[in-house]
Amino acid sequence: MNKPKTSSKKRIPWWGLIGIVLFLWPMPVQPETLPTNFSLEESIQQAFKESPSLKAAQEAIQGAEFKKKQAQSGFLPKFSTQYNYTHIDTPPFIKIPAQDYGLIQIPGSTMTIGTPNNYAFYVTLEQPIFTGLALTRTYELAQLGLDVSRIKFEQEKVTLVYKVKEAYWNILKSQKIRMVAEQTVSQISDHVRVAQDFYNVGMIPLNDLLKSEVQLADARQNLTRSENSVLLAKSNFNTLLRIPLEKETEVEDILKYQTYQQNLEDCQAEAFQKRPEIKEIETQLDIAQKNIQLAQSEYFPQVVLQGRYMKQGDNPAVSGSTFVVSDNWDVTAAMKWNFWEWGRTHYLVQERVKQRGQVKETFTQIKDLIRLEVKEAYLFLREAEKNIAVAEKSIQQAEENFRINQVRYREQVTTSLEVLDAQTLLTQAKNNYYQALYAYNLAHSRLLRAMGNW
Repeated sequence: MNKPKTSSKKRIPWWGLIGIVLFLWPMPVQPETLPTNFSLEESIQQAFKESPSLKAAQEAIQGAEFKKKQAQSGFLPKFSTQYNYTHIDTPPFIKIPAQDYGLIQIPGSTMTIGTPNNYAFYVTLEQPIFTGLALTRTYELAQLGLDVSRIKFEQEKVTLVYKVKEAYWNILKSQKIRMVAEQTVSQISDHVRVAQDFYNVGMIPLNDLLKSEVQLADARQNLTRSENSVLLAKSNFNTLLRIPLEKETEVEDILKYQTYQQNLEDCQAEAFQKRPEIKEIETQLDIAQKNIQLAQSEYFPQVVLQGRYMKQGDNPAVSGSTFVVSDNWDVTAAMKWNFWEWGRTHYLVQERVKQRGQVKETFTQIKDLIRLEVKEAYLFLREAEKNIAVAEKSIQQAEENFRINQVRYREQVTTSLEVLDAQTLLTQAKNNYYQALYAYNLAHSRLLRAMGNW
């Protein structure tokens, strides 16, 4: 008996197919890795790149650019087309009355002059000739609207930079406060060990030891709070830069004091030159004036030139009929003038005049607010500057006081309470210094924002 022939082809096992599919499957693209350490400039650039508010302002700019192009198209001719079908129940006709010429009499008759089915196709070109400068004013308003969008974008950038700086300084301040808390825990722990040794040999009562331990527990709680403050500050920073909250970020330590030389009058003068709000309200004044001129354009007639090409007929192909030619064209110059509307245009112009007056009053108010904002930021800056000098001196005194009390305690010529009080004063002095340093840098950033700078 002949055995059946077996195929020489080998089948790929199922696990081999899975391996091939996994090998050929496109690997996911790894997202761009974000840095973990940020300088202040890098922080600002990251915020510029990811900020939804800046992206929204950019969208507004692009929208204003399209609006400008839309206004520009009003100067150009417009083309339109139209296709009509009209059915007439009774075709148009004329009646010819009977005529009596004496010897010759002509009977009356009826003559058809149209068809029941009528088709027409039109292509129309319309070019405005004179609009009382309405088209020009509309285009100028669109250009000013684009300018306002760009100014708002710059204003948003100035505000965003200030927010980034505030979050940046807050991280540094929180880290400094945490460092002071760690030092406090370490110093009080050393003091508790000394107090424990003294208590073990009967040199101090239990009450003194318990006071030290209570103070240590309080210091540890303050350390926990300061650690949470650092985490919250970093979370706020990450949110502002559109970084995942769980990502650990570090910032460059630039929390320091640099003397600011510019006087208040120069700061206010610079603010009036650079503040986006000043530029925006000046542009709004121009817009108000253009709106008045746009309303005044309705005092003038509108002149339009229209050209039309048409095809007519009694069939859908509009190929003519017995009564009409297939192709025709015409040119029309038309003028429209609404010369009497019971004062509507006059009232419209007066409304726009009052709107311009509102903008002028708003301009005065904004200048007063800017002047006050600059002065307030400037005074805060000088106040923080003085506090830094006072806090530096206070730290020196507190450190010396703490050192003396430690020595006196080891020699048992003072109590534990004196050491703990000295430690509290030292902690407070260091915290005051870093608070003043933070307030100075924040006030400097606030002053820059008030002046329209970064």
